[in-house]
Amino acid sequence: MLWGPMASITVNLSTDPISYDPGPEVKHGDTVVFSMGSYPSSYTATITFPDGTCLTTSGPYTLGGGTLTTSPKTVSMTAPKGVYDFNALIDDGTRPKEGADPRGPVERDRKNGGIDVTSDPPEDPV
Repeated sequence: MLWGPMASITVNLSTDPISYDPGPEVKHGDTVVFSMGSYPSSYTATITFPDGTCLTTSGPYTLGGGTLTTSPKTVSMTAPKGVYDFNALIDDGTRPKEGADPRGPVERDRKNGGIDVTSDPPEDPV
């Protein structure tokens, strides 16, 4: 069987809702890059997959501190078809000052998204 070129999607965390370029659908072997998009470089993001990931590295993935995108993550060749939900926790990079009221607001944003694996894993040739 011939395999076409592998595709890549970018997940932009700065849009509301999260946006996908070109879309959230992936196939086995495709790559996924998470991007902070238009967030300031002082912001950080932590991405987790609470119900398991379709990627070959399990995470969590951290962005920020000058790194506004992750390295490309590869969709596992054994990931079953389906949507893999992820959570992104965005932090503005500030910490409460010592002696400040800890009940004060913490500038954080939680976003949820998903990566859709559109086909079942390739079958071994018989």
